[in-house]
Amino acid sequence: MRRLVLQVILKLGRYAVLPVVGVAGALMLAWLMLLDRYAIAALVTAPILFSVVTAAFALALGILLLPSLKDRDFSADETCAPGLWAIWKELDRGFARPRRTLTINDKFNASIMEQSRYAGLFAQHVTMTVGLPLLILLDERAIRAIVAHEIAHMRLRHTSGGANLYDFVAASENVLYYADPERTLTGRVAHLLLHSLTEWVWAEYRALSRENELCADGDAGKQVGHDEMARALVLVEGCGARITELVMTPLEKELLGAIKPPVPPLQRMIGLLEDIRAPEQLAAAAAATMKSEQDPEARHPPFGKRLANLGFADVPSIGKVESSAIDRLLSPKAAGELLTRLDDEWRQRVRDFVGVDR
Repeated sequence: MRRLVLQVILKLGRYAVLPVVGVAGALMLAWLMLLDRYAIAALVTAPILFSVVTAAFALALGILLLPSLKDRDFSADETCAPGLWAIWKELDRGFARPRRTLTINDKFNASIMEQSRYAGLFAQHVTMTVGLPLLILLDERAIRAIVAHEIAHMRLRHTSGGANLYDFVAASENVLYYADPERTLTGRVAHLLLHSLTEWVWAEYRALSRENELCADGDAGKQVGHDEMARALVLVEGCGARITELVMTPLEKELLGAIKPPVPPLQRMIGLLEDIRAPEQLAAAAAATMKSEQDPEARHPPFGKRLANLGFADVPSIGKVESSAIDRLLSPKAAGELLTRLDDEWRQRVRDFVGVDR
């Protein structure tokens, strides 16, 4: 039953609140009929009914007043990222340029999202995001497999659900703007119900996401080869562990007593590139994660399960990591501008949240 409800939400997005509004309208109609025949009973139940109707009205407003999400990531056209666009065109059988956007951010991750523009009333628009750290640390072979994995999500219809789920949760929580939980009974009850609702919806969505990741790995393996997909997984897992050890942990310690922003993470990754990608340490870091248990909050299945899904019982040999993908897939000008922009944004976040260098 929960999976069915989740599928409805993923399909309808913000409009999945309409059945709730419909039920509230039916209750209001029944109450009005009750008022004619049993006035006292109707008056006794009036506070409960009016709270429900108020909440439903706020939900309906939430659909109309839900703010649109603005993507603040760098949008890379074919001049900035000719190599990435070429890979996307090669692997995406349904490629249509006017409905595609490529963005680059500072995350060690990649994602793809399909949205119906203008509150879901017009054609789907696909946005793929590739993290600059992936382009710095991985080679073109690995990036090609990662792009194939993201395209597989779109081909298997995994991509629209996430945006729709965010829309639904945001539309539902808009009720709290009209019914303050601190001041109204309606708001307090709505807050309790929404908290319970979002908890189990996200739990079901995480479970579904883990299933989708395995399906996307398998589909991408058919495109680029299971060996290439497994190699990309090993590089991502190993480099992720090495980044934590060599970059993020020391950086967190520096931030504790910093009086000005320290060297940004991207610059550190470039300076430690050979250490992060050292073959023996990289393979050991990836192998260590094979023993990790499933994180119930994770949206990705365990590394070992993903390899097993591709037919590998152990960590496969990845060979030599070739030159960084950033040198082959981005134009030199775009690469330099992106590094500067993302470093500046990181420094500003440090100034704002840590309060240094003021």
